Amino acid sequence: MELGEHQWQALRRIIEAGLKGAAAGLSALTGGAIDLGSPRVALMPLEVVPGIAGGPGAVVVAVYVGVRGDLQGHVMLLLPADAALRFVEILAQQPPGTLQELDPMARSALAEAGNICAAHFLTALGDATGLNVVPTAPVVVEDMAGAILQTVVADLYLGGDWALVVETDFQSGEGAPRNGVKGHLLLMPDQESMARLVAALEAIP
Repeated sequence: MELGEHQWQALRRIIEAGLKGAAAGLSALTGGAIDLGSPRVALMPLEVVPGIAGGPGAVVVAVYVGVRGDLQGHVMLLLPADAALRFVEILAQQPPGTLQELDPMARSALAEAGNICAAHFLTALGDATGLNVVPTAPVVVEDMAGAILQTVVADLYLGGDWALVVETDFQSGEGAPRNGVKGHLLLMPDQESMARLVAALEAIP
């Protein structure tokens, strides 16, 4: 799938607005400044998406949010397992290495953070395109990247072929490299929804 330059420009503006809102939401959640780095954006076939997390066998943590309304599909915040621990430390304003496992409180923090990221991204998308997009409640899953994609988004292998992949960096407001982590935000619509989204991007002035 290819997007025209106008569609890419519109999409980049939407993503930047969504990440700006997500940074503000995460900062409000934590009571400290959370920065999100400049996004790297790509459209990828679903079968190659596990490669962004180290391959199908790499253990990852995903915060899964369903999408309903004019678009049907999934949004997912995807983090390598060690990066998920560091991300929770950033949210909790704890030194690196403090957290050793994803306990229930850590999972709750990840669920809320993933929900904030997905909600702001979908809000920016809806505001720009006029599409009605509604997130479902977040679910935290820890497994191999290939297994997560096969089980959580199995329906997309039948109904959709592409994922919008946004790579960004989450870090404390001080910008200390040692306390930053790389994560991916994925939008995976079904085939009909992807066509609707492409048409809506083209219609943006």
